[in-house]
Amino acid sequence: MVLRTWQRAAVGIGIAAGLAFCVALAVGFCVALGDRDQTAVAVIGTAQVDQILAPRQFDKFGGVIGSDFGVTGTPAIALSVGGVLRVVDDLAAARPRTRDVNITGSQPSSLALDPDGTMLAIADGYLGVLNQNGEIVHGLPLPYADMRLAPSSLEGFTYLFGGVGDDFRLYRFVADGTLQIVLKSDEPIVAAADGPDGIYAATASTIMRVKAGRPEILFKAPDEDFAGPIRSIAIGDDGAVFFATDTKVYVLLGPNALSIVNDAGGAIRVRDGALYVLDPQRKILFRLKPASAQLISQVAG
Repeated sequence: MVLRTWQRAAVGIGIAAGLAFCVALAVGFCVALGDRDQTAVAVIGTAQVDQILAPRQFDKFGGVIGSDFGVTGTPAIALSVGGVLRVVDDLAAARPRTRDVNITGSQPSSLALDPDGTMLAIADGYLGVLNQNGEIVHGLPLPYADMRLAPSSLEGFTYLFGGVGDDFRLYRFVADGTLQIVLKSDEPIVAAADGPDGIYAATASTIMRVKAGRPEILFKAPDEDFAGPIRSIAIGDDGAVFFATDTKVYVLLGPNALSIVNDAGGAIRVRDGALYVLDPQRKILFRLKPASAQLISQVAG
């Protein structure tokens, strides 16, 4: 059974967040003031930061914050906290609304949102889709245990990665049921994304781009003064490459990387010109604008 024939779930969510604006500086970093010191983040001088969830909300949920999350165009955010799938919407309100999604059967071990809001998930060793009845409909048996999903910017595509030993692979799953091998690696692949210039994959220390079937290394972490390992990657609409470690978010500048968030990291996603950051260690969720090379050009200027 192919994904396109499955019953779709409208993970539609309206989102609102208390806005915290960063004072514009010509260069360097400044602190975006949240409603508490716990939510303040040090960001590059021209960035705007909008707080979405603070530690008090995550403490109320309880449990481990999952490393995967998705953003719809509403916008709305789907994430897993304490083993429960949750949706955050009404983001423009002073207090964004959060609701639980009742799942029949196993909770997903990994999830990704298609651009149209369809939720793809891994459960019980299968890639499936969440339907309107709260069921993850099994579709494709997975070649490796503990595989993870990453979203595509294109409707009808999703990325899968995993492996064992020294054989790790990045796949692209197409809604017609096709599973394509994008990349083979002797190191674990930790994140994937795509953009106008190709498909991107990250290991703990390397970022690669696959274009016309050929991989090239864009970034290799230095041996010193790097807050690694790499945890996540996201691509701006203009091709800007963002990646995150546990404590920082970077943007690539040629073979080098510039830290744009200096004290928060974790999982990142780009949607509609904004960079969303879910930091499970600090228990904060926020978005940063603009998620483009414009952010850097303003600082350089």
